[in-house]
Amino acid sequence: MAAIHYYFVRHGETTANADQRVQGWADSPVTRVGMRVVDQVADTLADVPFDLAYSSDLDRCIETGERILMKQENDIQLFPVEGFREYNFGGLEDQDIEKVWPKSISQLVDDMRINQIPSTQYVPLIIENLVDRDEEGNSEDFITFWNRIEEAMLDIHDDALEVRMETQKKDIHVLIVSHDMPIRFFLHEVLPEFDLKEELEYGHYAHVVYTKGAYELEEFNQV
Repeated sequence: MAAIHYYFVRHGETTANADQRVQGWADSPVTRVGMRVVDQVADTLADVPFDLAYSSDLDRCIETGERILMKQENDIQLFPVEGFREYNFGGLEDQDIEKVWPKSISQLVDDMRINQIPSTQYVPLIIENLVDRDEEGNSEDFITFWNRIEEAMLDIHDDALEVRMETQKKDIHVLIVSHDMPIRFFLHEVLPEFDLKEELEYGHYAHVVYTKGAYELEEFNQV
């Protein structure tokens, strides 16, 4: 059965991550610890014959993606995509994580479950919570955030279908290096069984298979 295999990789730990600072569109370099984990996942994915490779256009993702592709047998080009950037925290950028997230995403999901809020509202409400606490009013709203991710994913999917037509391959393998919220929220939207409380760790990957018009999670938090 023909399938498109998507490997979503979260970038390696950065200096801002290590300092417990919020990092959205702001950027900081991947740490040595982060690079060691990225090299591990690069070894794990070395045998995956990627046909296409994309990343957020922020340096921490480009750096992660390029290290992964260095282990590939074929010369694969990494295409930066603005749509896969992290959430834009606006006036909350570079603040302490505990200040921006007094409750974690996991705790917020628990609260919404207790209040019997439909799961389809989890992501919009989490983002609305951030927007409400940004005194500068520059945080990204849900519609803007989701539309750019959806548009980027549709473009990549079209590229994968085009490669299939050109190569006549049964299976197409796609690397996407991004951030916590774009990956986690996208998986929540397309995978009915995905638990939004599950965080993809730095430098780890999720393997998602698209076939017969539906996504299926094969692996999660692998390195």
